[in-house]
Amino acid sequence: MKKTFLAVLATAACVVACTPKQAAAPEATSSGEYESAASATDGVQRMHEYNFSDTVVVDGRQYIYKLHREASDSLPVVTDDEGTRYADNIYTLTIMAGGQQFFHRTFTKAAFASYLSNEFRQQGILDGMMLDTSLPGLAFAVSVSMPQSDMLEPLLLHVDRQGGITIERDERSDADLDDSADEGV
Repeated sequence: MKKTFLAVLATAACVVACTPKQAAAPEATSSGEYESAASATDGVQRMHEYNFSDTVVVDGRQYIYKLHREASDSLPVVTDDEGTRYADNIYTLTIMAGGQQFFHRTFTKAAFASYLSNEFRQQGILDGMMLDTSLPGLAFAVSVSMPQSDMLEPLLLHVDRQGGITIERDERSDADLDDSADEGV
Protein backbone atom coordinates (compact mmCIF):
# COMPACT_ATOMS: atom_id res chain seq x y z
CA MET A 1 0.00 0.00 0.00
CA LYS A 2 2.90 2.36 0.79
CA LYS A 3 4.26 1.77 -2.71
CA THR A 4 0.81 2.37 -4.14
CA PHE A 5 0.53 5.67 -2.21
CA LEU A 6 3.86 6.91 -3.60
CA ALA A 7 2.85 5.76 -7.09
CA VAL A 8 -0.37 7.77 -6.65
CA LEU A 9 1.70 10.79 -5.55
CA ALA A 10 3.88 10.45 -8.66
CA THR A 11 0.78 10.10 -10.84
CA ALA A 12 -0.74 13.19 -9.20
CA ALA A 13 2.41 15.14 -10.05
CA CYS A 14 2.07 14.02 -13.65
CA VAL A 15 -1.61 15.03 -13.71
CA VAL A 16 -0.71 18.48 -12.35
CA ALA A 17 2.04 18.72 -14.92
CA CYS A 18 -0.27 17.85 -17.81
CA THR A 19 -3.11 20.16 -16.72
CA PRO A 20 -3.23 23.47 -18.62
CA LYS A 21 -1.77 26.25 -16.48
CA GLN A 22 -4.03 28.91 -15.00
CA ALA A 23 -2.82 32.26 -13.72
CA ALA A 24 -2.61 31.13 -10.06
CA ALA A 25 -1.55 27.53 -10.70
CA PRO A 26 1.98 26.42 -9.81
CA GLU A 27 4.42 26.01 -12.69
CA ALA A 28 4.65 22.38 -13.73
CA THR A 29 5.79 20.65 -16.90
CA SER A 30 6.26 16.93 -17.35
CA SER A 31 4.65 14.02 -19.05
CA GLY A 32 6.19 11.50 -16.65
CA GLU A 33 6.96 9.34 -19.67
CA TYR A 34 10.12 8.17 -21.33
CA GLU A 35 11.35 9.16 -24.76
CA SER A 36 10.31 6.62 -27.34
CA ALA A 37 12.89 3.98 -28.16
CA ALA A 38 13.09 5.38 -31.70
CA SER A 39 14.02 8.86 -30.45
CA ALA A 40 16.76 7.51 -28.19
CA THR A 41 19.50 7.28 -30.81
CA ASP A 42 21.90 5.64 -28.37
CA GLY A 43 19.33 3.08 -27.20
CA VAL A 44 19.10 4.61 -23.72
CA GLN A 45 15.62 5.49 -22.43
CA ARG A 46 15.37 8.88 -20.74
CA MET A 47 12.60 10.43 -18.69
CA HIS A 48 11.39 13.81 -19.93
CA GLU A 49 12.63 16.93 -18.19
CA TYR A 50 10.38 18.08 -15.34
CA ASN A 51 9.97 21.44 -13.61
CA PHE A 52 7.66 22.22 -10.71
CA SER A 53 7.33 25.24 -8.46
CA ASP A 54 4.92 25.93 -5.61
CA THR A 55 4.48 27.93 -2.42
CA VAL A 56 3.96 26.42 1.01
CA VAL A 57 3.62 27.92 4.50
CA VAL A 58 5.46 26.03 7.25
CA ASP A 59 5.38 27.23 10.86
CA GLY A 60 4.06 30.61 9.74
CA ARG A 61 6.86 31.16 7.22
CA GLN A 62 6.29 31.16 3.46
CA TYR A 63 8.59 29.11 1.26
CA ILE A 64 8.79 28.81 -2.51
CA TYR A 65 10.28 25.52 -3.63
CA LYS A 66 11.34 24.49 -7.10
CA LEU A 67 12.05 20.97 -8.31
CA HIS A 68 13.88 20.23 -11.53
CA ARG A 69 14.48 16.73 -12.93
CA GLU A 70 16.60 15.85 -15.90
CA ALA A 71 18.04 12.66 -17.29
CA SER A 72 21.80 12.52 -16.90
CA ASP A 73 24.27 11.19 -19.43
CA SER A 74 27.08 11.54 -16.87
CA LEU A 75 25.65 8.96 -14.45
CA PRO A 76 25.96 5.20 -15.01
CA VAL A 77 23.26 3.74 -17.26
CA VAL A 78 20.86 1.34 -15.52
CA THR A 79 19.99 -1.91 -17.31
CA ASP A 80 16.87 -3.90 -16.41
CA ASP A 81 16.46 -7.69 -16.54
CA GLU A 82 15.34 -7.55 -20.20
CA GLY A 83 18.42 -5.57 -21.23
CA THR A 84 16.63 -2.22 -21.67
CA ARG A 85 18.93 0.65 -20.79
CA TYR A 86 17.82 3.74 -18.83
CA ALA A 87 19.47 7.02 -17.97
CA ASP A 88 19.33 7.86 -14.27
CA ASN A 89 18.01 11.24 -13.19
CA ILE A 90 19.31 14.27 -11.37
CA TYR A 91 16.96 16.33 -9.19
CA THR A 92 17.69 19.89 -8.17
CA LEU A 93 15.77 21.30 -5.21
CA THR A 94 15.79 25.05 -4.59
CA ILE A 95 13.96 26.67 -1.66
CA MET A 96 13.43 30.40 -1.22
CA ALA A 97 12.34 32.11 2.00
CA GLY A 98 11.84 35.84 2.52
CA GLY A 99 12.91 36.50 -1.06
CA GLN A 100 16.28 34.83 -0.48
CA GLN A 101 17.52 31.43 -1.59
CA PHE A 102 18.38 29.44 1.50
CA PHE A 103 18.64 25.94 0.02
CA HIS A 104 19.91 24.74 -3.34
CA ARG A 105 21.19 21.25 -3.92
CA THR A 106 21.42 18.69 -6.69
CA PHE A 107 20.63 15.07 -5.83
CA THR A 108 21.50 11.82 -7.56
CA LYS A 109 20.68 8.29 -6.48
CA ALA A 110 24.10 8.19 -4.80
CA ALA A 111 22.85 10.64 -2.13
CA PHE A 112 20.37 7.96 -1.03
CA ALA A 113 22.51 4.85 -1.64
CA SER A 114 23.00 3.93 2.01
CA TYR A 115 19.21 3.68 2.41
CA LEU A 116 18.67 1.43 -0.63
CA SER A 117 18.86 -2.30 -1.12
CA ASN A 118 21.63 -3.58 -3.38
CA GLU A 119 19.05 -4.30 -6.11
CA PHE A 120 17.80 -0.70 -6.15
CA ARG A 121 21.34 0.72 -5.99
CA GLN A 122 22.20 -1.25 -9.13
CA GLN A 123 18.96 -1.30 -11.15
CA GLY A 124 16.89 1.57 -9.75
CA ILE A 125 16.69 5.18 -10.87
CA LEU A 126 15.92 8.33 -8.91
CA ASP A 127 12.50 9.06 -10.34
CA GLY A 128 10.44 10.98 -7.82
CA MET A 129 10.66 13.90 -5.43
CA MET A 130 7.76 15.94 -4.11
CA LEU A 131 6.74 17.87 -1.02
CA ASP A 132 4.96 15.64 1.50
CA THR A 133 2.47 17.89 3.27
CA SER A 134 1.35 15.08 5.58
CA LEU A 135 4.56 15.59 7.57
CA PRO A 136 5.66 18.65 9.54
CA GLY A 137 8.26 21.01 8.12
CA LEU A 138 9.82 20.78 4.69
CA ALA A 139 9.67 17.05 4.05
CA PHE A 140 10.06 15.64 0.56
CA ALA A 141 8.99 12.16 -0.45
CA VAL A 142 11.69 10.65 -2.64
CA SER A 143 11.42 7.47 -4.65
CA VAL A 144 14.02 5.28 -6.25
CA SER A 145 12.28 2.79 -8.50
CA MET A 146 12.83 0.13 -11.05
CA PRO A 147 12.29 1.90 -14.39
CA GLN A 148 8.79 1.71 -15.81
CA SER A 149 7.46 -0.34 -12.89
CA ASP A 150 5.64 0.22 -9.61
CA MET A 151 8.51 -1.29 -7.58
CA LEU A 152 10.16 1.42 -5.48
CA GLU A 153 11.95 2.19 -2.27
CA PRO A 154 10.37 5.22 -0.53
CA LEU A 155 12.56 7.72 1.30
CA LEU A 156 12.09 11.02 3.10
CA LEU A 157 14.30 14.07 2.74
CA HIS A 158 13.86 16.68 5.47
CA VAL A 159 15.22 20.21 5.04
CA ASP A 160 15.56 22.14 8.30
CA ARG A 161 15.28 25.93 8.79
CA GLN A 162 19.05 26.32 8.52
CA GLY A 163 19.23 24.48 5.20
CA GLY A 164 20.55 21.20 6.63
CA ILE A 165 19.15 17.87 5.51
CA THR A 166 18.36 14.49 6.97
CA ILE A 167 17.41 11.44 4.96
CA GLU A 168 15.55 8.38 6.18
CA ARG A 169 13.63 5.42 4.85
CA ASP A 170 9.90 6.09 4.75
CA GLU A 171 8.79 3.49 7.28
CA ARG A 172 5.22 4.77 7.69
CA SER A 173 2.64 2.03 7.68
CA ASP A 174 -0.01 1.71 5.02
CA ALA A 175 -2.58 2.84 7.62
CA ASP A 176 -0.56 6.02 8.32
CA LEU A 177 -0.44 6.83 4.64
CA ASP A 178 -4.16 6.07 4.20
CA ASP A 179 -5.01 8.38 7.13
CA SER A 180 -2.95 11.19 5.59
CA ALA A 181 -4.69 10.74 2.24
CA ASP A 182 -8.11 10.71 3.97
CA GLU A 183 -7.31 14.04 5.62
CA GLY A 184 -6.91 15.61 2.19
CA VAL A 185 -3.19 16.12 2.60
